[in-house]
Amino acid sequence: MTDAGGPVSPSRRSSRSAGRLVLLGLLAAASLASVASGQALVPPELRAEAARLLRDLAALRGLPPPGSPPPLVIQSSEERRQFVVAELGRKYSPARLDAERRALVAWGLVPADFDLPGFLADLLAEQAAAYYDPGAKRMVLANWLTPELRRDALTHELVHVLQDRLVDLDRFLGAAPGRSDEGVARHALVEGEAVALSQDLSLRRDGRDFAALPDVADLQRAIRTSATGPVVARAPAYIRTMLTFPYAAGVGFVHAFRQHHPWAQLSALYQDPPRSSSQILHPERYLDRRKDPVPLPLPDLATVLPAGSRLALEDELGEIGVAEVLRRFLGESAHTVGWRGDRHALWDLPTGASVLVALTVWDTEDLALAFARDYARVMALKYGLAPLSPDAPLLAWSSGAAVFAIERRQRTVALLEGAPTSALDALRAAIWAKPVLY
Repeated sequence: MTDAGGPVSPSRRSSRSAGRLVLLGLLAAASLASVASGQALVPPELRAEAARLLRDLAALRGLPPPGSPPPLVIQSSEERRQFVVAELGRKYSPARLDAERRALVAWGLVPADFDLPGFLADLLAEQAAAYYDPGAKRMVLANWLTPELRRDALTHELVHVLQDRLVDLDRFLGAAPGRSDEGVARHALVEGEAVALSQDLSLRRDGRDFAALPDVADLQRAIRTSATGPVVARAPAYIRTMLTFPYAAGVGFVHAFRQHHPWAQLSALYQDPPRSSSQILHPERYLDRRKDPVPLPLPDLATVLPAGSRLALEDELGEIGVAEVLRRFLGESAHTVGWRGDRHALWDLPTGASVLVALTVWDTEDLALAFARDYARVMALKYGLAPLSPDAPLLAWSSGAAVFAIERRQRTVALLEGAPTSALDALRAAIWAKPVLY
């Protein structure tokens, strides 16, 4: 496929992205760890090409001469898959993986029987044409790449080499637990720069300039349609979206930056990076009048829920995640204009059921009302509930022994799904006990 600035290859996707691309960070540590030992011999001309590309990229980026590139490793798909499976088992307990999966299920983003770890391992084996490993300081290339695809892959991954020398990528991409949307934003900065700088290097050969492009819409569309293959074809829509988000949305963010700043000034963004996917989607919220997410306090519900209840997970969806929930049930017309923050928790009851609790905050009360109206339709569709008047400040449905509720106060909307009916009032009191500081 092609775009306004030249060829866009699937090889530009790196396997390190997969954990971030499913939002909850399952594979970030796995794909940043040491590369498995199996590898093919790397021809000397490939090493020479990597050295030349690294020098050209550093000069364009306004960085000092970079010296030699890191070692190159060539692997088969099966070698990469075996490595990912081993790293998943080493880094994450079965309980942690299950909590991540069940949170996606609770939001309606993946089916209840979805094998998330197995799917991700298959996905990496199919899609990962190349990646840079900042832990072992190596670049890994797939053994099936053609010379042209190999050059594209090398160029992209060598940008990650420069980034790693500027800021420790392993640490930079290692967002704290419970801050997945921040991790998505950081990953979009990293991959957006890699796509943009690679594209600029190609354009400069033809006497053109990435910053002078009026927009990058064609490039973004090409990236979004680049993920193909049997594994991708069976992916839930949410995962397909998140697979390309850091690249497509990230290059848009970097293009917005480059229209007003030289490449050399991009380094400053790594010291104070974007905090949310909203800032990637709407660069003016970071580059012009900065709007970081509003902190949202979630209470400890252990004393409100039945004895023996346990917190399984607490995290954030971000604007991109909330948008995907709405699109899953309401279609492409759904939007999240004015998102300013969200926080959710998944609690396990002693009965085996789970409770999803969430807070969202919006720019205005009207936008909070619009979201509450939309989510009332989501709630009815997800659980087969009767429609209720969407403008009421409190909407509550009972289904068996469980209650589902949406409550709006000023610019904040609270969501409660699957809680014991008898605990509704106590849960509402706990959720609203701490004020939201806009």
